[in-house]
Amino acid sequence: MPNTTPLQLDDQGVLGLLRDFEALRIWEVLRSARTAVTVAELAHATGLEQRVLQGHVDLLAKHGLVDTVRARKPRKSVGYRVSTDRIVITFDDGCAESIARAMSSSESVRREFERCVERYADPAFDPAVGVRFRQHSIQYFTKEDFAELRRRMLAVIEFLAAPRPRPPQPRGSHALSIPPTPFCNQAISIRLDPIVGELLPLPAVWMTPRSKLKQSTVHKADKTGLPGLAPREREVALALADGLSRAHVAERMRISVHTVATLARRVYRKLGVSSQAALAARLAGHSRRKLGER
Repeated sequence: MPNTTPLQLDDQGVLGLLRDFEALRIWEVLRSARTAVTVAELAHATGLEQRVLQGHVDLLAKHGLVDTVRARKPRKSVGYRVSTDRIVITFDDGCAESIARAMSSSESVRREFERCVERYADPAFDPAVGVRFRQHSIQYFTKEDFAELRRRMLAVIEFLAAPRPRPPQPRGSHALSIPPTPFCNQAISIRLDPIVGELLPLPAVWMTPRSKLKQSTVHKADKTGLPGLAPREREVALALADGLSRAHVAERMRISVHTVATLARRVYRKLGVSSQAALAARLAGHSRRKLGER
């Protein structure tokens, strides 16, 4: 999957897209599918009409969030897949109108959250009871589970790691023999509202000031060689580097093991490696994406 290209909040139609929560939910369904999906398959999975879904997909494609994939066995019609693993919106933090649009978008997200919590609230759960519990469990997580967890936590981590102005140190503080007191710098509240019903999940949309985005555009040159691979080759490379077998990759990509082997040979040749272990070493440190996200 190519690097995420931010959408400009001031561009025509972007603010409307952010308020079209049903279209954003379809994007999240496509992202979670990890493979190309037809409109008919979307209709079967979501229960929505194909006409409505086609409108959502067309809107997402208009803004570059969805790619069209030509028909390929066993899929007999055109498929769609996400073109990026996350939605990033940037706004001009030096323009009052742009800041107002960003605040308006955040407010609409808050209202949608409250609407969904109220509409889909679980009637069997009574928050007035004040039940509190502590859960202990031992789980088995696959590499794909960890990849999804990393993806969802990254937004929180980036927010917590965002640069913040530091208060001036009092005079003479540098002469202290003990380190300064680590006063609190974050207040975290986790709210769980049990809900029921057929509510599709919304994607995590990242909104960042343009000035901060410019500061983060200086990256080291990509030495993995992944940008030189075709989309399916890159998908196979990342999956094999994560330790998945060719049979598993074939099953998830809905292609034959023979095709996976052919793609793997191309990957090895282009990256100059001769084994799956060497491939994993070559891609060590690369930000992994889930299988199917290109």
